[in-house]
Amino acid sequence: MKKPICISVYVFGHYTPYIPYYVYSILKSYPNYFVKIFVMDRLSTKENACMDMIKKNLSTNFEIKENYFPYGSFKDGKNGKPLRFLIPETEFSEFEHVYIGDVDFLIVKETPSLLEEHVEHCEKIGLPYSNQIRPNSERLTGLHFFKADDYYKKMNPIIDYYSHHLDEVYSFMKRHRTDEKFLYHIIENGIGFGKINQFSYRPHHGFHLGILRMNGFDNYVKDGQNNPFHRLPSYPVLKKQLLEFFHDPLFQKISRTNPIKEIIMLKKKLQKF
Repeated sequence: MKKPICISVYVFGHYTPYIPYYVYSILKSYPNYFVKIFVMDRLSTKENACMDMIKKNLSTNFEIKENYFPYGSFKDGKNGKPLRFLIPETEFSEFEHVYIGDVDFLIVKETPSLLEEHVEHCEKIGLPYSNQIRPNSERLTGLHFFKADDYYKKMNPIIDYYSHHLDEVYSFMKRHRTDEKFLYHIIENGIGFGKINQFSYRPHHGFHLGILRMNGFDNYVKDGQNNPFHRLPSYPVLKKQLLEFFHDPLFQKISRTNPIKEIIMLKKKLQKF
């Protein structure tokens, strides 16, 4: 029997320190989910130590695959981001559903769950994937959920083509500078958009640490419930779950071993507001 869902990210450059926090938050919030992390290079000693802590003290429901798509030309800027949409079906053969996210998030538990909500959205729009087109654009957001078997049946030829023509992917990114446009392009040619514009659904499912790099915490949590591209839980609910992370000795140990500025900033914000 296949596992219900795999949450996956592709990580390169200076984003690897976020990996332990991302994996921790998912498995703390959804113990029955599985997490698969694809990394262009290798984890540092500190990052590996944190993953060992998670394995020993929380869950073994994760896998780290290093040296994945080790293409140096894609390491600069955002050039490597579309590679997450070229991960082959074989990597997810054990799973019914896949959610491709961004690593600089802390995922929180929601009711209905991440999986339940996206499956319902797929049914509403009549598609094997759940996402949202940004207004007045040809861009699908980078947070991408799909039903693995049905999705790959239609997308395999396109994924295979671009996997063997990475020069075209690189040129596309040089022209358009966003992987969201690349995702739109391959979905348009593989599956289409069904009723996606009739039923909007694209939540963050947690807290985006990148907001702290832009000094945007106040507006993010204030408008989070009403923003159609964030759909945050109410701030009291979000704050409660995030503080539970910070009160967990395992999370504290991860923070000491592999400190990142956004986690330090978030703790201060939660204590203040």
